[in-house]
Amino acid sequence: MKKTAILTLHFYNNFGSVLQAYALKRTLEKLGNQVDILPYHPRLPEYTYFQDRELQVAYAGKCGRFSDFRQRFLGMTGNAEQGSSRWTEYDAYVVGSDIVWGREFSGLEPAYFLDFVPEGRRKIAYAASVILTENGATEDDRLFAARLPRFDAISVRETSSAASIQRFTERKVAAVLDPTLLLTREEYAPLEIQREDMLEKPYLLSYFLTHDPAVVDYTNLMAQKLGLRVIHYFADYPGRVFPEGSGCFAFAGPGEFLGYIKHAACIFTNSFHGTCFAMIYRRPFYTYMAKRAMLSRVRDTVGRLGMEGQFFRDFRDFQKISLEIDYRGMEDRLLREKAGSLKFLSGVLEET
Repeated sequence: MKKTAILTLHFYNNFGSVLQAYALKRTLEKLGNQVDILPYHPRLPEYTYFQDRELQVAYAGKCGRFSDFRQRFLGMTGNAEQGSSRWTEYDAYVVGSDIVWGREFSGLEPAYFLDFVPEGRRKIAYAASVILTENGATEDDRLFAARLPRFDAISVRETSSAASIQRFTERKVAAVLDPTLLLTREEYAPLEIQREDMLEKPYLLSYFLTHDPAVVDYTNLMAQKLGLRVIHYFADYPGRVFPEGSGCFAFAGPGEFLGYIKHAACIFTNSFHGTCFAMIYRRPFYTYMAKRAMLSRVRDTVGRLGMEGQFFRDFRDFQKISLEIDYRGMEDRLLREKAGSLKFLSGVLEET
């Protein structure tokens, strides 16, 4: 059995970050690998997310839930510095997915270009996401030009970034699915946590990672049109006004997040992974595309799966809001994309 290491952004208390790490680990295990996620944490600025003491306590509880998830499902304990002697034990090293090649997210540190990997070991990028300028340049073209030729195989998550990355390597750059989409809804069931409020009156799940004032208005209008209550992600948004009986899941853990997705009557989001899990659970959803950085992440994925009609841009889109979504067209596309992504992974790992 091959020993394979993953280097990814597992340390963020973000649903997508830990769930994509879980999905990549499970997928590699299903392909016959013994898999560890390396406990590397880049030297990034630390932020204080809340000033209010009550919110700080609630956030600490959330951090605890994420820590428990990492221990139970990612097999991770503690932290380690780059260069640990244990890191040389693997046959193959996979960096990805998530925005591992974005300065804000990884610091573009050498570890995320697998510079520590011993000679003769496979170096693979799977579904790596990169920040690009409008003209297709990376945040440091010289760094990419120096590091990427050392990889044995490279794949990216966005089809729109493949050409930009291809400039730095003679190897064919593939576009593959985010690892969360490689697992089925049934495979996430052991992670799900159910709360009582998920089983009360049907709800619209409003999951936004940015504080756009229009989102609150859009959420309320959508909930009113669909006859749903609201469960939202805005813990401390000033002046937010949601209908009586609304709930907040800002301090949920990954298991609760899956539960809220599973039981939602409809999902309204600007999150890439919020969109992915809406599709995995075959829930009605609308992704708000305006005023959101890195929209290519969502646009490319839903385009490949034939779900472009779920984009939501402004008030004029309210006429199309419905709880009826036909997923039949997506099924065949998803199967083809999964097959291609798994073929890439199994092929590059078989060469070790």
